Amino acid sequence: MLTKFRSKGFTLIELLIALAIFAIIMTGIQQMLSSAITVYGSTGPKQKTQEAARFAMERMVLFVQECDSITNPVSTITEETLKVSERVLDTYNNATHAYTVEGDGLADGDNDADGMINEGGTDPADLVTFYLDKTDGANWKLLERLPDYSTADTTDYGTPRVLCEHVTLFNSKLLTPGLVEIQLTVSEAGGPVTLTTRARMR
Repeated sequence: MLTKFRSKGFTLIELLIALAIFAIIMTGIQQMLSSAITVYGSTGPKQKTQEAARFAMERMVLFVQECDSITNPVSTITEETLKVSERVLDTYNNATHAYTVEGDGLADGDNDADGMINEGGTDPADLVTFYLDKTDGANWKLLERLPDYSTADTTDYGTPRVLCEHVTLFNSKLLTPGLVEIQLTVSEAGGPVTLTTRARMR
């Protein structure tokens, strides 16, 4: 009597079925990865633009809260400029007009280095300006212009710094003395985003 031995392992049919299931799973994973990359590619620039807009708003609020005068806006009529006196930074030595990492313990707006700020005479108010640059018709930019503290001249300014791009609207208005409302709209793929805030000076 002959005994039939069946060898252990997969038959050809079982192997083909396993390969088909594996192919279906890999196709699903590939489609999910492709979708994730596409979504990231479309939302990445928008997220960076929104982060820059939030940073710009925080920076403007910081300077308004630390200033002792608001030059622009002057009324409830909206303006595309925000101009305040500078009291915040300590990034250079007021006596030597040399930039240093640790500053000198005096605000940069203290031109005569006597611990007092904006008292007039040799220590006039140094102004910080935030304004809209429309020179590139397709990409408006919000700029920040600080005084040039490296010279003794209180009327010169440093190179403007870009705070935010893809701006479609920037305005500010004085609600009451010392209280300003700021509005900033940026637009990137996916539509515009508008940020509005109010800030009060000291």
